[in-house]
Amino acid sequence: MTEQSKRVSLLVLPNESIGAPIHGLYETLVLVDAVAPEAGTRPLFNVEVVGPKRGIFPSACGLPLEVHRSMEEVDETDIVIMSSMLFENMEWVTGRHPETVAWLEQMHRQGADLCSACAGALLLAETGLLDGLDTTTHWAFAPTFRKNFPQVNLHIDEVLMVGGQRGEFVMTGAASSWQDLIVYLISRHASPAIAQKIGKFLLYSWDCRSQAPFMPFSPPADHGDSVIRQVQDWLQANHARGVSVEQLADESGLAPTTFNRRFKQATGYSPIQYLQHLRVEKARGLLESSDVPIEAISWEVGYEEVAAFRRIFKRLTTMSPGEYRRKFRIPEHALARIA
Repeated sequence: MTEQSKRVSLLVLPNESIGAPIHGLYETLVLVDAVAPEAGTRPLFNVEVVGPKRGIFPSACGLPLEVHRSMEEVDETDIVIMSSMLFENMEWVTGRHPETVAWLEQMHRQGADLCSACAGALLLAETGLLDGLDTTTHWAFAPTFRKNFPQVNLHIDEVLMVGGQRGEFVMTGAASSWQDLIVYLISRHASPAIAQKIGKFLLYSWDCRSQAPFMPFSPPADHGDSVIRQVQDWLQANHARGVSVEQLADESGLAPTTFNRRFKQATGYSPIQYLQHLRVEKARGLLESSDVPIEAISWEVGYEEVAAFRRIFKRLTTMSPGEYRRKFRIPEHALARIA
């Protein structure tokens, strides 16, 4: 356990940062000492909100966020956390925050850990410090992340990743993954027992689960290849049928080799991978909204062998069909209201 309080800077950008994670991170770190008094008389964490300027500014959703100190007032810190953000059309534009990027680089040179949750990884990546390293972010921001930072190895299935020579970069995935981040940091800088205690008190999950079960299958349709788009539409309507790559090539009017190449180039998936994702996406909807037996769902989405369906489902979602249903089944009272 640390003998000195760790200085934590929660970095916010006016009109871009989302308020809930900032408040959640702040209050969790403050509550640690109350929930785990055995930590000692000295606060485990001294936490403050920092930003380009001191004052009260609107969050991305309009709620006010108070910035305690400007970045230029913070000469040293131990941990910087960049959390969820929203920006126009979900497209990250580099070069908009040069002073913030320079400050992050300075804090890193002075030994601070740089952490991100959700879209905060985009700002962290702009420093160049993640080049050649592994990271994660919210799955919805994967396209703009890969476009802007191809030199960073993005693992969108992962919830939490640690990188750097001394583990000084800690990144987590989608919006509420800030909870995984803060429990990890408390475990690392206080103790696993204290992290477990605060996690139980606040009902935070501590399993660093994959993001895969939460990620919808949203294949690109605006790739400009009209022939492949027609095949995509055909598959959407006929994915439950027994389909071979040769049949799909015939449907497209292309030679099989040309079809495979163009399909992968347009969608990012091989035809077989694409079909598997379509079928699993259909199965997920049935598991969430019905009590149809898994064997019947397997048949309905196009798999005659239930074992094959279970294997493919788990490979793509990291969960068995039964586990998925238990976690994501829409409650009966909600289904009754919908009906």
